[in-house]
Amino acid sequence: MTKNKVASNCSECTLAKRCVPSGMPAKKLFRFENIVQTNIPYNTGDSLFVQHTKTNYLYVVKTGSFKTQMVSAHGTEHVHNFFLPGEVIGLDSVGIGMTLNSSKALEPSLACKIDYPLLRNIRKEFPTLSDFSVKLYSTALASMSQVQNIISLQAASSRLAAFLLFHHRRLLSSNLQTTSFQLPMTRQDIASHLGLAVETVSRSFSKLIETGCIEKEGRSIQILDNKKLEQLANSSAR
Repeated sequence: MTKNKVASNCSECTLAKRCVPSGMPAKKLFRFENIVQTNIPYNTGDSLFVQHTKTNYLYVVKTGSFKTQMVSAHGTEHVHNFFLPGEVIGLDSVGIGMTLNSSKALEPSLACKIDYPLLRNIRKEFPTLSDFSVKLYSTALASMSQVQNIISLQAASSRLAAFLLFHHRRLLSSNLQTTSFQLPMTRQDIASHLGLAVETVSRSFSKLIETGCIEKEGRSIQILDNKKLEQLANSSAR
């Protein structure tokens, strides 16, 4: 699965400062470790959970990446969001105890599975966890707001430019990449996420390449001119 050894103990995990343990005293961290399953492996295409099933769990991406997608009553699929290391999946479902979407691994990945009812009980004992929960939900809402802003852009190339910038910023926040990064999702996933046709996404990539914003080889992206990419992302022209 993963070439490098990955810590199974929360106190040794490099993501701990961005995860639930950051809201607990170090000497009480064992209380959290008792309610979480760490380093669960998923191969590309494996399901984390499926839509419209009962759930009591939150998932934290440890390595790799995942997507969430919704299927409408008419059978139309829409890629809802993408999740990178340190990000939490399932916040929109645990409150009602039913998954609102499905989630699949985009590449070989590891995830941690948190028992939410037990976490809720622990939160009563440690007030700092409530502060962390507010921060967690606030971050998730801000992320979804950004996604909505991207989708609202009129020009397809502007949507794609904004998507690449947003994805890149999330990678930087995890200290994962610099100006060069690998997209784990397919063009079909990007098209579904942005509300575009696959052909339109291909043409938009070509435009970003022609204007000198990026270089692209397969799924490998190199940002050549961040300022120009931002200008295109802020363009409202069709």
